[in-house]
Amino acid sequence: GRRAQIMAYLKAHTEATIKEILAGTGLSRTASEKTIQRELAGLVESGLASKTGEKRWSRYRLAGA
Repeated sequence: GRRAQIMAYLKAHTEATIKEILAGTGLSRTASEKTIQRELAGLVESGLASKTGEKRWSRYRLAGA
């Protein structure tokens, strides 16, 4: 699903913004920025990804990367 696509994108790229993930995965056709933000928040909360920065400057990466 969406989380698998996001994880694959983060694995291929060192770090990314929500907009980069939307454009790079093709999820922009089926999901909004807010949806991707919620998915990423879930990944961060579960320890699979980490977040740096705040608001528009947030960047995400795989945990341990």
